[in-house]
Amino acid sequence: MISIRTRAILALFAAMLIWGCAAVFMRTLALALSHENSIAMRYLILSMINVTGLLWLGTWRIPRADWPRFLIAGLLGMAGYNWFVNAGFELVPAGIGTLVTMIEPLLIAILAALTLGEKLTRYVGLGVVLAILGSLVLFWPDFTSTAPQTVSGRGLFFLLLCCTSWAIYTIATKPLLGRYDSFTVTAVTMLVAAPIMIGAASEPLPQLALRLDARQWFEVAYLVLGSGLAGTMLWNFGAKHLSSTAAGTFLYLIPVIAVAAGALVLGEAVTLYVVAGGLLMLAGVAAAQFGPALLARR
Repeated sequence: MISIRTRAILALFAAMLIWGCAAVFMRTLALALSHENSIAMRYLILSMINVTGLLWLGTWRIPRADWPRFLIAGLLGMAGYNWFVNAGFELVPAGIGTLVTMIEPLLIAILAALTLGEKLTRYVGLGVVLAILGSLVLFWPDFTSTAPQTVSGRGLFFLLLCCTSWAIYTIATKPLLGRYDSFTVTAVTMLVAAPIMIGAASEPLPQLALRLDARQWFEVAYLVLGSGLAGTMLWNFGAKHLSSTAAGTFLYLIPVIAVAAGALVLGEAVTLYVVAGGLLMLAGVAAAQFGPALLARR
């Protein structure tokens, strides 16, 4: 029988695979609709699914004592992340922007230590160091490029805020996941964020829906059902059964998977930097997750 820890690790690997592939569809859909309209369309559909699911499961009744934490996770975490990550990548080159977001696991580790009393073990510390080195290798051409590159300070600030938002979400939902199932936590926090996300639309959503072709509807479906719903549920399940710091190391896999998906779907080049950086990131996650177990077998 598969242990709960192994299931949590597999769930996080699956979430990273889903989120890494989602980068391709986010890019193409945003070009067709704009970031704001793409988010609004997805959250409108997500809201209908989440309300239906909560009513069907009968888990929509939330005690008053838990609402402050749900509001923090939904507004500062879920809404903040989605808003700032799109605003940031609109202003900052992808390579540099992705590198900036690599501080996200570190922020999770710091907040977990300060608020949840979690300890940063040497294995997790080694994993973070290896993953950061992998990030540097992966995006080294962006730093050494002689081509003129203007980096928006406002865009960098938005990306820092998006990382902070997801760290807040991870820490705020940790106690909730001990009392509610993964879908309920995911659905309620998304519904809290929904008015902000839907209200950001610059065009009426029915008109946007009529403009979508079959390929774009597939992208919407993937981002709603895969990245939005399944990905977040898998993340919440994994974060429930692992420490917040250990779960955070998996986020380093997203750029590796995104590069691989870009190569397969968009025909983007895979360089030696990509391969070396990806291997280092995988080594970092392996050290954080399996280091103690390997040492114990000696």
